[in-house]
Amino acid sequence: MEEAAHIDGMTTHRAIVEALRTTAASGTPIVLATVVRVTGSSYGGVGTRMVVRVDGSTVGIVSGGCLETDLAEQAKRVHNDGTAKVVTYDTRADDDAAWGLGLGCNGLIDVLLEPMTPVIAGAFAVLLEEALNATSASVLATVIQSADDEKSVVAAHALLNGDADQTTGDWGDRGALNSARGDAGEALAAGRRGLVREYGDVNVAFEVVHPAVRLVICGSGPDVIPLVRFGAELGWTSTVVDHRPIEHAHAERFPGARVVECADPMKLASSVALTPQTAAVVMSHHFARDLDYVRALLASDVGYIGVLGPRARAERMLADISSAGYTLRGTERMHAPVGMDIGGDGPNAIALSIIAEVSAVLSDRSGGHLRDRKGPLHASAALGGSAKQ
Repeated sequence: MEEAAHIDGMTTHRAIVEALRTTAASGTPIVLATVVRVTGSSYGGVGTRMVVRVDGSTVGIVSGGCLETDLAEQAKRVHNDGTAKVVTYDTRADDDAAWGLGLGCNGLIDVLLEPMTPVIAGAFAVLLEEALNATSASVLATVIQSADDEKSVVAAHALLNGDADQTTGDWGDRGALNSARGDAGEALAAGRRGLVREYGDVNVAFEVVHPAVRLVICGSGPDVIPLVRFGAELGWTSTVVDHRPIEHAHAERFPGARVVECADPMKLASSVALTPQTAAVVMSHHFARDLDYVRALLASDVGYIGVLGPRARAERMLADISSAGYTLRGTERMHAPVGMDIGGDGPNAIALSIIAEVSAVLSDRSGGHLRDRKGPLHASAALGGSAKQ
């Protein structure tokens, strides 16, 4: 059960994809637990997942520890039966009566327990990976109840991200799938809270899967290491850009990241994709090089540009770019000094402040105290969150 203790870094879509791929490669079946409906409050939103292996070990969490033990026991029975089912947890009572745990999350949670063969696990990993690598949000539709297997079978999935829909499992006569396509737009609007629709005898749960944040770090100093680590733990796709030729030993300093060479900072776009899902942080500690990185990034469509260093340094960069005759476009995306004001010193604290700011900006959040936020915590947003409501 050692892996179950590693909560940090093991709850992202990326972590689930890797667990599913490992299952496909090892030939050992698993049970996938997925939150498919939430009424009231919960630790995580619809789409929170946990992999339960036949030996009892797990990857991921769905409730912060409240439900995991019972879910693991339920998963054993699902594995033995070979039939998917939905289990419901009512955590609205603030006492020990329901499960003997004192849950207190104040919500009603439906969790789909899905037995997966290695082949099915591999196919579902492809669906999730497709959504994470997309350029915009996708909708994952899942059958959670069916009175007639000829219509649709529980745990059939469909990734709705345009004309080229991908499916796994048996959608039967496809009536429910065709109806689900029509409700994909409403599901996107519902965001992290999810959506469940009834199509005759078939119930379908919708989940919005947002593309993984693409973190591009221009620089390769020691202070980049914790930034890469934090990004990896959040399931982000990280790329470290260096002006020097890449050597194996050098690349090994940044586990979980791709390291690329970009000798000319002005040609950054030819070395790495710069999309609206990209958050770029400039931190090479070399003024002229950072200046060119900033100029290249301002000319791109990246959603976030962070620049390490004091405010005066960044203002000088913008002045130099303007005086050279270049049009400054989208300077509101530029955050300099980079990071949120959370206090602390050293590379780890700086990296934490940068990661927090990137998450807030791309989620269209203010980054303030949750106690001051009005309305639900899990409203529709670019990234979503993981805090308990």
